[in-house]
Amino acid sequence: MTNRLGGPLVGALVGLAAAALGAVFLTGGFEPVTLAVAAGSVVIAAVVAVLTGRSIAPKAPMPVPVGAFAPAPGTGAGSGPIPVQQLQEPARAAQALSDRTVLVEACIWMRDRATSPALAQHLDGAFTRVGVTGVDATGQRFDPAVHEAGGTIAAGSPAEDGIIARTEQIGYTDRGRLLRHPIVTVYRGQVRA
Repeated sequence: MTNRLGGPLVGALVGLAAAALGAVFLTGGFEPVTLAVAAGSVVIAAVVAVLTGRSIAPKAPMPVPVGAFAPAPGTGAGSGPIPVQQLQEPARAAQALSDRTVLVEACIWMRDRATSPALAQHLDGAFTRVGVTGVDATGQRFDPAVHEAGGTIAAGSPAEDGIIARTEQIGYTDRGRLLRHPIVTVYRGQVRA
């Protein structure tokens, strides 16, 4: 009947009042005998609760101490509906990743247009701190899955064919995930004398 209103005494008084009100409505008038019979179980429960120091109201779940083992959510005696916070965590993580990507792309856009060496150096330092690295592919073998061809120049020897001569615009990776392909110039063919 009560819902944790302040301990055993308040719970007993609320229960007694509810029993008295119920007795009055059921019998059509106030009779002390009806009230005593209706409130008897509530009074006994209140006396027992006061003597043992316990409440007659249901207890709230005890918080788990930091570092203590807690059963997995949805298992054990305390299972029930999944807390809203737990349902929102994947959505928050996805939103945080999306927000990070937008901010990193904005910083890359600024880095491409930076005319101040100090600003470029500051952005490069910030990229390094958050795990974003520039990709300069000069000297690597051209791979269309990783590089974007911006142009070609004649190779000086057969060994240079397919090798990247220079990086026109550096690419970027974010913790190993490719954000932007580097735009490169590739050696093609062999110069004939």
